Amino acid sequence: MSEPLELSIRGLPEWLIREYLIEMGAAPDADDAATMVAGGWSVSWDQQRVGIAGSALALTQFDLIFTGDDLEQVFEDFMKKAQRGGG
Repeated sequence: MSEPLELSIRGLPEWLIREYLIEMGAAPDADDAATMVAGGWSVSWDQQRVGIAGSALALTQFDLIFTGDDLEQVFEDFMKKAQRGGG
């Protein structure tokens, strides 16, 4: 098993994060709404509101933790999807 990989991401809604993970072969964990599981890996997350410096606005930040095997490839695949945004 690889060392867990952590990612903090802002600017993507949770539904889109879930959609990307489904496209990667993950399915929701029946016991935990903030966890998805695939063949050799899983990802769980929590969220928090993070203020924007110099502004009264805040963004939702998702802190994801990937665990399992071959995480470098899983992480790379997720980042390719996340970097293109929702478009």
